[in-house]
Amino acid sequence: MTTNYSAPHLVPDDDPGEADLTRALRTLYAAPEADGYWSALEQRIMDRVAGGDALDAWWYVPAQWARIGLIAAGFALVVAGSLFLRSRAEQRQMAFDSVVGPSAGGPTLAIHDAATERQAMVNYINGR
Repeated sequence: MTTNYSAPHLVPDDDPGEADLTRALRTLYAAPEADGYWSALEQRIMDRVAGGDALDAWWYVPAQWARIGLIAAGFALVVAGSLFLRSRAEQRQMAFDSVVGPSAGGPTLAIHDAATERQAMVNYINGR
């Protein structure tokens, strides 16, 4: 059951062009007169709520997004793996330098040459 409420009068009566527009808009946006419309609308809403359509759920990921997401996850995995390997290599180098490096007996002035790990180990053993 619909009740017709009169809309507030926004346009002065002396402007016939605006009055025609107002009448046209009121008929366009008026609520449907038939009771079947409201019962059909209610039925569609209740069917949608009861149906639980999984394709329209908020957690559903479209196929295009899934492909892009997998590519981004792979890229992130490659970056994280390379950073992990780099940090492990730096940790190993720091551990090696702490064992093989110069003694902490006093201030030392050293020119860092490009010695390999094997050469540094031989120098450490020989006391150089």
